[in-house]
Amino acid sequence: MVSSVKLSSILTKSVLICSIGLSFTCGTAYATGINKEKQNGTTNHSSTITVSKPKWEDTADHIISLGKTYMGTPYVYGAERFQDKTFDCSSYVQYLYGKSGISLGWHAREQAKQGTWIPFDQIQKGDLLFFADEKFPNETGLNKVRHVGIYMGDGKILHTYEEGIGVIISDFQNDKLEDDYWYNYFLFAKRVIPEATK
Repeated sequence: MVSSVKLSSILTKSVLICSIGLSFTCGTAYATGINKEKQNGTTNHSSTITVSKPKWEDTADHIISLGKTYMGTPYVYGAERFQDKTFDCSSYVQYLYGKSGISLGWHAREQAKQGTWIPFDQIQKGDLLFFADEKFPNETGLNKVRHVGIYMGDGKILHTYEEGIGVIISDFQNDKLEDDYWYNYFLFAKRVIPEATK
């Protein structure tokens, strides 16, 4: 009869030998694979799949990129349309989207009538964000719309809203200049880039 200590010792040695054998087997198999490739003169090519961005995303990126070139451009309420020396919020948005072939209304309220309404949790870059104004608390319906900006993604808004500041990027929440103003006065979002609404 084999003692339990002896049996345990035998099992431990068997497991150790099997483990060593597997290590060598795995190592040999790997090495053999390399040698076969070298002997056959073949090279293992990995294929790269290039996924192009959807057209709407290219359009959004173009609008945002162009918009950023106007950082600091002065804000003037009622700024002349279709020029780039001064902007108000709606003329800035109208100008940028117009450069991508998207025709928008002259004022934020007109722009708010265009496009597709988007739920807050589905906002994506290139969408228009519409805001109320604390100075007009009793307005209703579209009359509440007092400001428009462009959503850049990552909680950022590209817009212009005040003299002395001009075109700026703001944080939707915890903004360094406005704290939670944009979050608190946000009304709704609209998607006006055609390919993005499909």
